[in-house]
Amino acid sequence: MEQAQSEIYNNVLTVLSHDTDGSMRKLLETILDWEKSHPPKNEWDGFEWHTVFGDARTLNSLVTRRILRVVMKSNKYCCYRALDLPALEKALADYEGSFTQEAKAEEQMPPDLFDIVIGHNDKKDIILRSLKAEKPVHALLWGTVASAKTLILEELARLPQSRLILCSALTRAGIFDVLFNERPKYLIVDELEKIDSIENLSALLSLMERGLVVETKYRRHRTIRLKTWVFASANEIQRLPRELLSRFLLLRFRDYTPEEFFEVTVNVLNQREGISENLAAYIAQKVLNELNSRDVRDCVKVCRLLKERTKEEVDAIVEILKRQR
Repeated sequence: MEQAQSEIYNNVLTVLSHDTDGSMRKLLETILDWEKSHPPKNEWDGFEWHTVFGDARTLNSLVTRRILRVVMKSNKYCCYRALDLPALEKALADYEGSFTQEAKAEEQMPPDLFDIVIGHNDKKDIILRSLKAEKPVHALLWGTVASAKTLILEELARLPQSRLILCSALTRAGIFDVLFNERPKYLIVDELEKIDSIENLSALLSLMERGLVVETKYRRHRTIRLKTWVFASANEIQRLPRELLSRFLLLRFRDYTPEEFFEVTVNVLNQREGISENLAAYIAQKVLNELNSRDVRDCVKVCRLLKERTKEEVDAIVEILKRQR
């Protein structure tokens, strides 16, 4: 899409994002239908306000926003045309598509969501309630390393229209780009404590507070309204801005007990890595007792290093890892 056409496309989406009662969307669809059935006969051929059941003030605002143009004006008449018909048509189609995708997303929520996560039933219940809420409720999972925070985020990333991002790998305006280009329904943010850009922080704050994202740069102004749930994780929250924390439900995670660690490890290795329950339990025992770790990731690493799925192989790998500590 050429730059001028792209600008008009974004202008239409911006107008639609502020359309709380659907009247602007209906007007633009009427204009589109009229334009497609009335090819211009000459350079001053266009529609009047009553042709599309609009009003002059609204149509003039669309001229100001570079969506329409005036092709003829006199004391009695003012005729309009779309500035770029393909851009208008594409924007309306994409906007309509976002609602269709949202409806499909409701139907496609995985029935086994969180089945792999052992324990934390109260937190899973809160998150599920959030997903079913009419308006977004955002949640921040925080606490010790290896306490299922990332596992829960990975489960949330299975939702349709979700987007998982890693704060430590974000560009300066990475969140803006994700929101404008992908318009996710669920934004999954790992390592939130590593957010270090004013641009990214601003995008999150505005999205979570009002669902409105505004990016203003030299020669570029973009606005979009989204209905997006934000789920994030962090090991520490002391350094996070207070205004950001206030927008989240804070869900604190603590270390697994040895019993929970065994159950989680067996579940993950069996379902995600295809390891038998007996061998998974053996790996959990070795990692806990000999590597002094309750991090399920360490168990996954051992599993993936196996050349043969035997206890002897597990012993050999754990022995090598012990010498590295």
